[in-house]
Amino acid sequence: MGQTIEVSIDNQGGILLPQELKNRLGLSPGMTMLVEEDDQERVCLRVRTGSPELVDKQGIIVVRAEASDDLTNIIKRERDHRLSDLLHRTDQ
Repeated sequence: MGQTIEVSIDNQGGILLPQELKNRLGLSPGMTMLVEEDDQERVCLRVRTGSPELVDKQGIIVVRAEASDDLTNIIKRERDHRLSDLLHRTDQ
């Protein structure tokens, strides 16, 4: 690895990268990044290159792509988000 840069996480859970790093890596809004953790609890953040492949499944176009997270975590995060939205609406 080349360089270590300290980043912070905002109130919505987003990772805030320094502008210099975003410029150097060619990052722009809407790009997808993958977070990988190894056995020593080291984390690597990398840009997903290429776009997902579209496949015709019996007349229906579907996306063939790798899951970026465990399905259980995705479902839990989505349920938590929906519950939070519901609770926020009832508070108003």
